[in-house]
Amino acid sequence: MVQAFLERLGRAQTKHPWTIVLFTVLTLLPASIGASRLTLRTSLSELLPDSKPSVIEMRRDGKRLAGSSTLTVVAEGKDTEALKRFVDAVVPKIVALGPSLVGGVDDGPRRMQAFFEDHKYLYADLDDLKKLRDDVVDRYDAQVARAAGFDLGLDDEDEPKSISIDDIVDRLEKKAKEAKKNSPGVDGYYIGEGGKMIAVLVRTPFETGDPRAFELRRRIEQIIDEVHPTKWDPTMHFGFTGNLLTSAEQQHAIVSDLTHVGMWGVGFILGVVFLFFLRLRTLLAMTATIATGCLWAFGVASVTVGYLNTATGFLVSIIVGNGINFGIIYMGRYTEARRDEGRAPEDALMVAHRGTWSATLSAAGAAMVAYGSLSITDFRGFKHFGIIGGSGMILCWIATYLLLPAVLMLTERAAPMFTGRDDFRARFSGLYGRPFAWLAGRLARPIALSSIAFGAVAAVLAVKYFTMDPMEYDLHNIRNDDIGPTPARLLSLRVDKIVGRLGQDGRAILVQRLDQVKPLIAELERRRDAAPEPLKPFSKVVSIYDLVPNDQEEKIALVSDIKSHVLRARQRHFIGDADWRKVAPELPDKLATIGIPDLPEDLVRPFSERDGTRGRVVYIVPAEHQSVSDAHYLMRWADSFREVKLPNGDVIHGTGDPVIFSDMLIAIGEEAPKAVFTSFVGTLLVVLFAFRGKRAAWITLGTLTLGLAYLVAFLELDQVKLNFLNFVALPISIGVGADYALNMMARREKEPSAKVERVIVETGGAVILCSLTTTLGYLALLLSINGAVRSFGLVAAVGEMTTLLAAVLVLPSVLLSRRKAPATSPHLERVV
Repeated sequence: MVQAFLERLGRAQTKHPWTIVLFTVLTLLPASIGASRLTLRTSLSELLPDSKPSVIEMRRDGKRLAGSSTLTVVAEGKDTEALKRFVDAVVPKIVALGPSLVGGVDDGPRRMQAFFEDHKYLYADLDDLKKLRDDVVDRYDAQVARAAGFDLGLDDEDEPKSISIDDIVDRLEKKAKEAKKNSPGVDGYYIGEGGKMIAVLVRTPFETGDPRAFELRRRIEQIIDEVHPTKWDPTMHFGFTGNLLTSAEQQHAIVSDLTHVGMWGVGFILGVVFLFFLRLRTLLAMTATIATGCLWAFGVASVTVGYLNTATGFLVSIIVGNGINFGIIYMGRYTEARRDEGRAPEDALMVAHRGTWSATLSAAGAAMVAYGSLSITDFRGFKHFGIIGGSGMILCWIATYLLLPAVLMLTERAAPMFTGRDDFRARFSGLYGRPFAWLAGRLARPIALSSIAFGAVAAVLAVKYFTMDPMEYDLHNIRNDDIGPTPARLLSLRVDKIVGRLGQDGRAILVQRLDQVKPLIAELERRRDAAPEPLKPFSKVVSIYDLVPNDQEEKIALVSDIKSHVLRARQRHFIGDADWRKVAPELPDKLATIGIPDLPEDLVRPFSERDGTRGRVVYIVPAEHQSVSDAHYLMRWADSFREVKLPNGDVIHGTGDPVIFSDMLIAIGEEAPKAVFTSFVGTLLVVLFAFRGKRAAWITLGTLTLGLAYLVAFLELDQVKLNFLNFVALPISIGVGADYALNMMARREKEPSAKVERVIVETGGAVILCSLTTTLGYLALLLSINGAVRSFGLVAAVGEMTTLLAAVLVLPSVLLSRRKAPATSPHLERVV
């Protein structure tokens, strides 16, 4: 049925090539629109299924928590007072931009310091207050007794000490002074670098990467222009930083990386295609074909997936490297028919249709099955990769047999590809396959025997690799490299020294009710305390209750008693005017407890939600001397707060990077075997169907298995660990690797009279070129700034080389050595 359709299509392509081209161009319009709408999402949560509790909780928390992104406005100048004046002038105008752009403005710890100052007696240590009260009472009583003549004639040196005003002031001010000392900045502003720099932190409701961030920056720049602060200090100049901008720079770096890697990959692939065919028209025709297949694939992705993630963002060079193989096989057969067989373009086109469609369709089917094996998993990092890659393979095959022949017919009409004259390009025909044919022809038996022996060793190493936990646990190896200094990042390093970096590694847990906070803390601390010292999952839990003073009623009673005795001492003239001026401001006019609603906004912002609710956010801080880049620790930390059951039966779910990454490792462990098994079984069925269950099918599968064993042995010897991305190379190597052995055996089956050496030179040369283009697509990934992408490129490229060598060197050597053996199996002789 497929061949009959291709026969009719071939006739249409020879008679009406422009119609085919125009039809193809029309299909590219919607595909291009869809592909242009694809966005890149870099969050690790995008790799997990939507049904995962950690993902559900993260999205729920995201709706409740105020945006954590910050745009920091920085001013530099020579006049410190002018910098303060600048802040006082612009902050009200920034706040006036409204909640759609600004969630809050932090221009220094002044209000926080004032709050601690006003309530210093409540934040004082209880034991200090007790001792101070006892000292004040004792000294007051002693002075009263002395004034009444009850000093019993004590010497001057034994006289009771008077109430120490300095002591009262120092003890009441102790906590307030500590808070002020530990507060960042100077004079209640975020001032640093010797009074030459000042910062304002603008809290935004945006997630990182939100394009509205740039609108906010533009509006703040307008405010600065309106205020015209240079009239106070002509040297004043301004900059912007904060995680809002630094994340935008990181996002830009990732997008640039995608473009950079994609361009190099496509360039490598097209370059080697040109070197093989040495014809510009061939290069242009195949470029148009593969571009069509890619656009179709990403157009379909916009409908089926809707966006790209960190696993699928680099698929351009991969689809090009794999998808161009069908065009290479087709073009190779067309060129052979035109040049070597002297056929007319129309006849050569039909020969290429008939001679390649089954092998290339089987190869496309095997590749699609390999990618499709990933799409049946729940892990979206695999699923989306499989959907886009699998559809890309079959769409590139369709583009090859729809567009490439029509373009060839148009170029032949413009100028014949072969004119009968000696063509220097013919000298390079079979260049890629000849070295392998030479080796197999002269060293068939040694190559066959040594390959099988090495295969046995590789199998042992493969078993060892998978039984010794091959997963990657060092997150440094899968993250982006340092992209280097940028203006915002450089400025951020300077600003961090002024404003501090509190809570950068803490993770938020959200409860539904305020009464759940203390039971949650108690259960978490119980879990921490129950763990042995080296395995503590976290160091502490922080909540809004840490900001509310303890023992307030008792402290108020003590301060009231102190105040009462000091006032009576003043009335009795035990305290002079100078001392009274010192102590009077320290005696509170109103003694009252404070609760969560009384805490200042600057203090409770980390514990506040979008709707203003306070206190339902609890932070869990990682253990000291433990790296958050160690996945072993992350999993232990995640398990400690992933799910917490309270005494009343309520269940609190945790989320954040530790839980997300832990769930990723668990998902990979659960889904990876499923993907590999499905890929292998699917490839098995495709190969069996392609050869109708003949012995050639089992020879093809044996060749593939040998190449895969070599690949896993390399991973074991080079200590390459598997991560969420490079694991994809295993099922893909099964499907794509089967392509090479399948094409070699298919040519041998179609032309049983052809010598094995000729099959190596002609079909093997095309197969080598196919593998080379695919390998170059993978090797381009080594240029990425992301460690996971680089590791994927390495594993996939090695898989290409091992399966290729098995197909074009080991397989022919086995066939040749068996043919030359005196006791050749009659069944195998028929295959050869």
